[in-house]
Amino acid sequence: MEAAFEEAMVVDFDQFLSACEGLPDENDAHVVAAALKTQAAVIVTDNLRDFPEELLRRLNLKARSADAFIADTIALDTGRAVAAVRRMRERFRKPEKTADVLLLDMEANGLTETVDVLRPRILSL
Repeated sequence: MEAAFEEAMVVDFDQFLSACEGLPDENDAHVVAAALKTQAAVIVTDNLRDFPEELLRRLNLKARSADAFIADTIALDTGRAVAAVRRMRERFRKPEKTADVLLLDMEANGLTETVDVLRPRILSL
């Protein structure tokens, strides 16, 4: 049975915008403000240079690339994650994908850390 998810949007984060001063791109302030409002620990972005570690540390936040976040998530429960990736791979029909091809595609899309975590378990994928 698949879970249904409702789309959620963070609102009323304006009171946190002042804590976001010093970002290289001030247009990213809403991202940090929303993270603060929701008490998030991590901002997932591939635009890491616009979220300086020093500024985020002061706010008790970290920025991680999507690849690093996925790799970290897989490492939390590798068995379940590998099973989920296998189910995802098995859904590909036209064309079907072998585990090798799936990992090559993931790597080509920049998920190198993720592939590094999955490759030792390729026979289970």
